[in-house]
Amino acid sequence: MVSNVKILVIEDSPTQAQLLELILKEEGYIVDIASNGREGLEKFEMLKSDLIILDVVLPDLDGFTVCRRLKKKMKAYIPILMLTSRDKVEDRVDGLELGADDYMIKPLEPREFLARIKVLLRIKKLQDDLQALLEKERESLNILKRVALVDHLTEVYNRHYFSEVLSAEFEKAKRYQHPLSCIMLDVDNFRDFNTRHGHDIGDWVLKETAAILKHHLRHADVLARYGGDEFVVLQPMTEEHHAAMTADRLCRAVSENVWDSDVGTLDITISLGVASMENIPCDCGMDLIKRADQALYRAKELGRNQFHRYSLLGQ
Repeated sequence: MVSNVKILVIEDSPTQAQLLELILKEEGYIVDIASNGREGLEKFEMLKSDLIILDVVLPDLDGFTVCRRLKKKMKAYIPILMLTSRDKVEDRVDGLELGADDYMIKPLEPREFLARIKVLLRIKKLQDDLQALLEKERESLNILKRVALVDHLTEVYNRHYFSEVLSAEFEKAKRYQHPLSCIMLDVDNFRDFNTRHGHDIGDWVLKETAAILKHHLRHADVLARYGGDEFVVLQPMTEEHHAAMTADRLCRAVSENVWDSDVGTLDITISLGVASMENIPCDCGMDLIKRADQALYRAKELGRNQFHRYSLLGQ
C-alpha cells in the first residue's frame, strides 16, 4: 500500500470521479477531487500534489487549457495523466505536446490505470532525486567558491580574488578612460595590541573592523583583506576626491565605534591611503596599490587615525 502520495483528480463527472477515487484509495493514495478546470487550478495552488489526473472534457476550461496552465505554474516536475473518451490521435498528440506525461482512453481498465500511475510516480521520484542531487552539487560548488574567494576570518574577499578584480577593473578603466581609485588601510598599532591582548581579541578586532568597513561601503566597492591587519578597497568609476570622502567616512566610523571587549573598552583606529588613476601614471593595477600604500605610510607618519592622498604626498 502507498502512503503520503497525493493525487489531484480533475473530473467533472461525479460517477467517474467517484470511481477513480475508489480505485486510487484502495491502493493507499491520498485523493482530492476538483469538478472543473478552475477549481483544479485553485486546488493545485493550495495542495502539494504528486500527480494530476486530468479529464480532457470539462464544463468551463478544456483539459488542454488546464494542462498548459498547470505546467506554467509548476516549479518542480509533477506528472499529468490526461483522460478522454475521444479516441482521436490528434487529441492524444495535442495533450502530449502541451505537457501531459501520459494519455488514457475511457473506459479505464483499473490494472492498466494503476500501472500507468506507478510508472509516472517512479519517473517523478527519479526527477526529484536528480533535482536534489543537482541542488546538493550546486550548494557544494557555492561553498567551494566561497572558500576560494573569501577570507575565512573576516568574511570579506581574500587577496587572490582581489588581485583578479583589480586586474580586470584596471584594464577596463584604462580602455574606457574611466576613473579608478584604491584605498589601503590597516589597524593602528595592531601588532603591539595583538601581543598585549592575545590573538583571540585581535581576531575579534579584525572581524569587527571588516564589518564596519563593509557597512560603510557601496555595493560596487570591492573590499578585501590584503594580509594581516591590512585591508584594501577598490572603487571603480570613482575619482580621487570621492575616494578621499570614503576614506574619511571609514576612518571616523572605526574611531567612533564603541569597542567593548572581554578585556575592556578598546581604542581602535585605522590609517588609510588613497590613490587614483586620474592623477598618477600606472602601468598595471599593482602600481595603484603601491601608490595607495605609500599614502597609507604617510598617514601613519602624520600621527595615524587619518587618511592621506597620494597626490598630496609632497604636502
